[in-house]
Amino acid sequence: MRASLLALSFLLGLLAAPLAADESAKLNPGEKLFTDREYVIDELPEAVKDLPFLRTSIEKCSVEVKTPGMLHALTPTVRPGAASQDTALLRQGFAKVQVDEAQLFPGEINRVSLYQKRVKPGERLRFTKMVVLIMGEGCEIALHEPKAPGAWPANNGEKLYNGIVLPKVWPPEHYDQDSAEPMPAPYLQHPPKVIPVDVGRQLFVDDFLIERTTLKRSFHNAAKFSGNPVFKAETKHELAPAGGGEGAQEAVTYLGHGGVFYDPSVKLFKMFYTAGWRGPLALATSPDLKTWTRPDLGIREDNLLRLRGNEAGGDNCVWLDLASKEARIKFLTDYGRKGHLLQTSAEGREWTPPVFTGPAGDYCSFFHNPFRNLWIYSIKQGSRQGRNRWYHESRDFIAGADWSKSVFWVNADRLDLPDQQIGKPAQLYSLSAVAYESVMLGLFQIHLGPDNRVCDAGKFPKVTELKVGFSRDGFHWQRPDRRPFIAATRTEGSWDRAYLHTTAGVCVVLDDQLVFPYCAFSGISPGGKRGMYTGASIGLARLRRDGFASMDGPGELTTRPLTFQGRHLFVNVNGELRVEALDEAGKVLRTSRTISGDHTKTHLRWNDGADLSALAGKPVKLRFHLAQGSLYAFWITDDANGASHGYIGAGGPGFKGVRDE
Repeated sequence: MRASLLALSFLLGLLAAPLAADESAKLNPGEKLFTDREYVIDELPEAVKDLPFLRTSIEKCSVEVKTPGMLHALTPTVRPGAASQDTALLRQGFAKVQVDEAQLFPGEINRVSLYQKRVKPGERLRFTKMVVLIMGEGCEIALHEPKAPGAWPANNGEKLYNGIVLPKVWPPEHYDQDSAEPMPAPYLQHPPKVIPVDVGRQLFVDDFLIERTTLKRSFHNAAKFSGNPVFKAETKHELAPAGGGEGAQEAVTYLGHGGVFYDPSVKLFKMFYTAGWRGPLALATSPDLKTWTRPDLGIREDNLLRLRGNEAGGDNCVWLDLASKEARIKFLTDYGRKGHLLQTSAEGREWTPPVFTGPAGDYCSFFHNPFRNLWIYSIKQGSRQGRNRWYHESRDFIAGADWSKSVFWVNADRLDLPDQQIGKPAQLYSLSAVAYESVMLGLFQIHLGPDNRVCDAGKFPKVTELKVGFSRDGFHWQRPDRRPFIAATRTEGSWDRAYLHTTAGVCVVLDDQLVFPYCAFSGISPGGKRGMYTGASIGLARLRRDGFASMDGPGELTTRPLTFQGRHLFVNVNGELRVEALDEAGKVLRTSRTISGDHTKTHLRWNDGADLSALAGKPVKLRFHLAQGSLYAFWITDDANGASHGYIGAGGPGFKGVRDE
């Protein structure tokens, strides 16, 4: 009875709705629905026929309410394969109307349900998939076209640890997912007048710190460990056929986004991975990343943390949050029609109730930005440029499930060249990130093809490779080196022939090296079965600590004005180096002794025997004189042993957490 009264009230409200001036924007059979598709209306709920609607993209819809009234929405009814925005509509205050479904246009997944909401002027609504918005009862809406912020130096938003001031509107909403232009980094065109350097080792991955130099920058890629793979399928779950049924073995230990972290409480590396293709979540441990144990956890069986749900995929993302006790393990997985689910657990035994995100692509992830203490969700979507990533941030991990507030982030661009043999445009398959020292470090999984149907027919894996990026504000990425940071071999029989994945946590610190765990597919199981998702193992790639980029001599480098509270200057250098401390006008205040050799951490001493405490809090430039060799990083600290107070990826032996304290 209540549902009938609601429907009647709804219909009476529609009778008072004004007609649109533009006849082409009325909701009638045969009318074109979207700006970027040729679909036309087949059927409609009777209640909304002949009402004005706003024609938008099928992929995204951002509107602002101009006049108040009743706003109606059509979106695919919740069912497997449908791009329903049911969750996003309910979260934004819409109520579902109890009327019969309608076949909006051909295809079972395009049967739609009706929603309504009384809206207020100035209210903004955003959807990332198919929604048709219909104006009734005096309501008027218009597309919200986000504008680029004003001049970057005039920003008056949040001030970051490195002196960058963000725009008031954050995150940025104005970037175009259909553009092939590289993402800008506005903070490089307009750096702070004085840059604080109290957090972390200062890397030369861009010109943020550099006023002038005659040194030449080189970028360096990770080197694969000669003992790869270090982890491969052995258990019944890992060897099982896809879906766990009968058939030939797949032999998959799938890291995907998974997660590799150092847990100082047990002095072990922990690897969260999928045992088998779309199988259960499992845990392995290691003291050195080379030798791995599958502990009997006593939770389900063997080393399993959780079983596969009835609808859950195997695209898991796991983060070991050392700052939390009750929610130490943070978990995301693809859950079909409900999008992704978020859960947390103290030890993996008991989990919080699932919270669902609503529809998104099938391979989403998340990471922590400790510089702003935010959880960042890397959401897979698509556009004319192919697969891409959308951005959402939240102070609270579970509360961040409302992905309807996400904004377009980044995609592959014209500098990501196609593979010459495959010939397909590059796409951004995934983006994982972690804080490393004073920057956010990102690994971009670049998809080069072929298409899935070609790989499935040919029974070989698609090619994805890992490329590196850097961000100083957590959103804008600089990717100056487009060579693969970790490359696929493309060689028949190779364990890492193709389909390379990074992991949540990205890298760990081990001795004087950064180690990058990664997953790759051979396309062949030990039993000889071939397939697109067959034969996945896990290996390692290594890089000198801070070794992403070096400034190579002979020559000089002068920084922009810096401020610091520390007293001791440390450098990561291979060569012969001395340093001068200058005031803002360029007057030499102090000169260091010359050092030589290969050091990832060495203390520079000053000729006068003093430290830098007298210069603390004052703008100071550093001039590096490199006679030969390479300069990788510098930092100024209050710790005589060289602790940088920066972040160290997913941790490592000798550290109490994920910060170098």
